[in-house]
Amino acid sequence: MNKSDKLNVKLKIGLKSFITVIAILLLVLITVGVLTYVIPAGRYTIYTTDTSKIGQPFYEYTTDESLNKQIVIDSYRELTDAENTSRIPFYRWIIAPLEALFFGSSSSNMIMIIALLLVLGGTFKVLEKSGGLVSLVRVIMVKLKSKRFIAIWAITAIIMILSAVFGLQEQLLILYPVFAILCTVLNWSSFTAISFILIASGVGFTTAITNPLTIGTASIAAGTNVTDGLWYRCIIFGVMYVITSLFLTYLAKKDEKLATEKFDDQEFFMVTKEEHTEDIKKAKMIIALFSIALLSVIITTCIPALRSLAMVFMAVAFILGTVIIGKKLLGTYKELGKSFLEGVKDVFPSILIIMIAFGITYIAQEGNILHTIFYYFYNSVTNMSPYLAVLILYVFVLIIEFFIPSASAKAVLIIPMLTLAPIDGISKTVIILTYLFADGYTNVLYPTCGTLLVGLGLANVSFAEWFKKTILFQLLLMVISIGFLMLAVFIGL
Repeated sequence: MNKSDKLNVKLKIGLKSFITVIAILLLVLITVGVLTYVIPAGRYTIYTTDTSKIGQPFYEYTTDESLNKQIVIDSYRELTDAENTSRIPFYRWIIAPLEALFFGSSSSNMIMIIALLLVLGGTFKVLEKSGGLVSLVRVIMVKLKSKRFIAIWAITAIIMILSAVFGLQEQLLILYPVFAILCTVLNWSSFTAISFILIASGVGFTTAITNPLTIGTASIAAGTNVTDGLWYRCIIFGVMYVITSLFLTYLAKKDEKLATEKFDDQEFFMVTKEEHTEDIKKAKMIIALFSIALLSVIITTCIPALRSLAMVFMAVAFILGTVIIGKKLLGTYKELGKSFLEGVKDVFPSILIIMIAFGITYIAQEGNILHTIFYYFYNSVTNMSPYLAVLILYVFVLIIEFFIPSASAKAVLIIPMLTLAPIDGISKTVIILTYLFADGYTNVLYPTCGTLLVGLGLANVSFAEWFKKTILFQLLLMVISIGFLMLAVFIGL
């Protein structure tokens, strides 16, 4: 493989990874469908106190944070067959992804994710064809030189902060092509490249400092303040940052030892003065594009009324930036359009992955089994030791996370239940912290997480390989998080 081939990085789903992911998701979809016939359908009465909807039952799994929801804790009842008309019969499981797309409560979010990925595919094909990505990496490498392992700690810090503070995760997949080329030059694998994004963003998302999608939504649902327990979350962030950086450094060093074909970085840096000047010019344009796109997400994330449209703003920023930069680098709009459409085609299979993942959630919701799971959970922790109760709560959220990967949707659903039905010895702050832990770390473990599956597909890494190489790290995070929960109960956080 020559140098140009090794640097030909694409936002493209590998065939083997695609088939593996689809098989796993279909198995999960069928399993959840079966559970809707095994677990009794049930429902609590949930009301919104929104002035325009006072007194109306609120059953939708919405992510609308403007609505203040209340649960009637003693209102659970099993639904009769006549009432449970929304349960999906087995022959409709296969079209559940389509129903989720057109009729599901998260359909708008689903459409935005799909649209953003298609835009990113087109954008990076344009940047690849123009040589802009290689120029950017070459400029970065000149700055790094022998400080590559220090750079890991810096990159991890930046990604974790973006996730912990602003709630960015799937949006950070835009950085994969850059990391892929960078890791190639450093003789690191594509597995390590995607780990920079998935691991660092997953841990940062979990240790939410001000993450509006998790701690923000949960605080609103619980009637608490985002600053409650902030000092404790900052300590957790610091500990998890060190552990994550060490793990990523371990992956990089292991790659260097196992590398059988070294990349010729001397040839990579053999450029003329004019070429170096051109590299800097291209790098500046791409950095500006990334910065504007991320800034648009950060700004919209900080404005509650625009938060749900963050991915739309990012997509628009990328389209406009790609048109401007692509025309300048490729010369003609025809070549720009051709490259963009080729990139869209490369990531098109990701649409099916996302649809099936959302279809799984759709079946669980339509089958009305989530309230039943909570009902039996709540009854099991009543009058129980707070230490054991918080552990069971942790497991409960892990179960719900499998069905509902969306952090904000899950917070809207379960936080009002948990905080309006208090458990002795466990504060609202601890309940929210438990939700954060169980929600976030599994974003890089569960096969129902669209971001994980798309990321692995882009890097052509199988889910089995990912599980094998990260499971010990995942278990370590779980042990540490449980330890922090036990300490939080002990100190009365």
